[in-house]
Amino acid sequence: MDLISGRREGFVAACLRLLLRLASFGYAAAVCLRLALYSVGLLRSRRAGAPVICVGNLTTGGTGKTPAVAHVVRTLGELGARPAIVSRGYRAKSSGNDEMKVLAELCPGVLHIQNAHRLAGARQAIVEGAGCIVLDDGFSHLRLARDLDLLLLDALNPFGFGRMLPRGLLREPLRSMGRASAVVITRADVAQPERLREIEDVARCYGFAGPVIHAAHQPEKLAELVSGAPVVLSELRGKVVAPFCGIGNPRGFERTLESLGAAISPLGTLVLNDHAYMDEGEVTRQVEPFLRAAREQGAQIGICTQKDAVKLRGRALAVPADMPVLELRVQFRILRGEEELRAMLARVIAPGN
Repeated sequence: MDLISGRREGFVAACLRLLLRLASFGYAAAVCLRLALYSVGLLRSRRAGAPVICVGNLTTGGTGKTPAVAHVVRTLGELGARPAIVSRGYRAKSSGNDEMKVLAELCPGVLHIQNAHRLAGARQAIVEGAGCIVLDDGFSHLRLARDLDLLLLDALNPFGFGRMLPRGLLREPLRSMGRASAVVITRADVAQPERLREIEDVARCYGFAGPVIHAAHQPEKLAELVSGAPVVLSELRGKVVAPFCGIGNPRGFERTLESLGAAISPLGTLVLNDHAYMDEGEVTRQVEPFLRAAREQGAQIGICTQKDAVKLRGRALAVPADMPVLELRVQFRILRGEEELRAMLARVIAPGN
């Protein structure tokens, strides 16, 4: 991230960025060819047999997609539907990956099928009683036809530095925004109104014609990582915290902590690999030394996201006794466009649609 964002400077960094730029040409060519094959009908999308609502990204990770999926699932339930979640299951074991575990906590009792062949996963969900499918992270998965495409753009970095992988974070060209039914700008609460208008203007310039929804990831509650005991959110005010996380946008996590009145320790945030399994070796090599060093630098609290906590619960961390380790849970909240989103979902699941 330091390299592609330009934060890493110098001759070597410039050479590495050039190599990444060259590699991105090959990736972009392959993506554009695939999109063209779907456009002319040589590759075709196939229907699952029930309405499909896709919640996806234009960039690789970092938009706060998992809480958004949970919000859509809960809204569909309120509208009387029987939703199931279908996802690829990146780095999933037999028990599912971290996102599956988080969604199980956010949407208890909702069927979730992880299958790299998402069309097969959707059809399996329908056989098991689902009335509609919420496709998690499927914007670029064109093989499964969808009835509604919700495209998430992170207000902190909506367009992946404006370049395709691996030089930037874009999975597809910006013109692919034209396929979206609605754009949801996440973390809109930490962006200036001018920035939100700019993001919308860029989307419009690249062919997007639907509604723009603003959303926030608002802190919901704190809990002790090991015991699960609740902690009031005000506990972070005025405290120095040592964040560690394996998510796509660590800066978003820092902004949330700062909004609660916390200060980030001088060591900054320990950024772990997204979706990485935190086995005993990983905890011993990275998490525990980081927390101990941060305590020596004045940090008072260690803190992680729910996505990290599901991999660490029940483990006693070797950290100073006077340094509690907490998990922060957030709630996906629509700031603008809630009724519009509900109406779109209602139309999709309406009988005979």
